[in-house]
Order: sequence, then structure tokens, then C-alpha cells
Amino acid sequence: MKIRTDDLLVLLAVSRQRTFTAAARELGVDHTTVARRMNALSKALGDRVLVDAGGGGWGLTPLGEDACRVAVGIEASLDTLAPGSGGESPLTGLVRVAAPETFTNEVVVPAITAVSQLHPGIHFELVSVTRPTPAHGPSADLDIGVTRSTSRRLVSRRLMDYRLGLFASPDYLAVHGPIDNMDDLADHPPIYYVESMLQVDDLDLLDRFFPRRSTLIGATSVGAQLRLVRAGVGVGLLPTYLARGDAGLVPVLERRAIARLAYWLAARPQNLARAEVQLVADALILESGKRATD
Repeated sequence: MKIRTDDLLVLLAVSRQRTFTAAARELGVDHTTVARRMNALSKALGDRVLVDAGGGGWGLTPLGEDACRVAVGIEASLDTLAPGSGGESPLTGLVRVAAPETFTNEVVVPAITAVSQLHPGIHFELVSVTRPTPAHGPSADLDIGVTRSTSRRLVSRRLMDYRLGLFASPDYLAVHGPIDNMDDLADHPPIYYVESMLQVDDLDLLDRFFPRRSTLIGATSVGAQLRLVRAGVGVGLLPTYLARGDAGLVPVLERRAIARLAYWLAARPQNLARAEVQLVADALILESGKRATD
């Protein structure tokens, strides 16, 4: 069977939107048409599989990735012929970004705000998650984590270094302090991630700071951890670039209790080939550069 260019563009829409229904909405057709065109493209390529079902919707197989690279070129060529394009087309599309909660709030949000103001045709989905980058590629267009991905299928870039440090409220220290050395921490409840749900080895730090702890106040949300520390419930292990901006918190063992970490950006090359995804990646790199590590 002959490969049709419009079938390739349907595949491109599915790769971007992750569902047939959303791709159909983008293309202005119904989802049965998308399914039919996807089936036709598969047959034209020898009845080979182009997409696999995953947790975030349809993902591309290696053959699907190759086909999408061709589709991107077709789309770019067609855009140059659009009336009034002047050889350039406005950037549109959906960009998904997965990142830890604090990084999302402090870096991703201002970055995509700047992009959205210049390119209102780009839409976003932000997923707050703290986990290793999936070994077989990110579930989002851009995946940000604390651990660098080792997958050869991904492009990785270090975004910014940061630190975790101990903080407490003034009221807590007035009642339970002072904390003068690491041994004193045994008498204080730590506030940190839920141990049984922690997926990132680089964040497994409780034994380092609280080896003789008798309890733990755990929260999967860094925002909740911050509020617990403010409320005087215990001593929190928090990102310093977040906690130092909170006038209600006091550093504890400031020069001794520090963990050095970094945020990494990972993406599939075919995602970065999309102009809107590369633009958002550049914005994230720029915004990360503004964050001074202390």
C-alpha cells in the first residue's frame, strides 16, 4: 500500500495529543477517522506497530518515532505554503512537562508563563511528580528529575544545582532547641518524604541526617512539608532555595547539614525536534539559570 502524507500527519497528532480523541479534536475530524487513518498507515508500513498504550496515553514505538520524524518535515513544508506565513508559522501544540512539585512551582510555571505570553497557541499540561525518569523514555515531552537518566534514547541536560538543608520554625526552636550538633537531631522528629513511597535514591537522606530517629512526619508534597515546619511540628529537610525565602523558618546546622543535588532535563530527540517543545526546553534552561544556588 502507498503511504499517505495525511496519515503521517494523523500519527503526528496522536504522538502529540496521546489519545485518538484529542488528536481528532486537533485535526477537526472524529476519533473513528483517526483510528482508521492510523490503521491504514500501519498496513502501508507492513502491518507494523506504530504506537503502544502507556500510562500517559499512546506512546511511539521505534518505527513510530521514525515515521514522526518524516511527518514533522512534511508539516513544516506545508506550513511554509500557508497564506501570509512568510515562511514561518505560529507555534502551536500541546507540551507536557513532568517535574518535581517545587521545581514546577518555582521554575516551570514562570518559564511557561513567558512562553505562553509570546506564543498563545501553545498549550501546556504540567505533572508534579518526584520519580526517576522512566528507563524507556519520559511519559511527558519534557521530563525533569533529580537523577540523570541513563537511557541512550534520551537527551539529558543538567538544569541547576540545589541543596537540601534543615529548617525549623522560631517557635519550635524556642520550645525544643537549641540544636547545636548532629547528635541533637535524635531528639527531634524529622519532616520529609514518606519513606515507603520515595522512588529516588538521591533523595533517600533520612539515615544521613536522622540515623537515630524514633519517628517521622512524612508527606509526599514538599508544600505540605513546608507548612508542617512552619507550624512547629518538627525539623524539616527542605530545598534551601525554597526555605530561605520563607521568613518564618530558621536554618539548622546550616554549614554541616547539607545535601547537594541537581535537577536534570530529559527528552526524546523526536520531541525536541518539535519547535514548541524545544522552545519550552530553552525557557526552562533560561529560568533555571536565574536561580542562584547558595
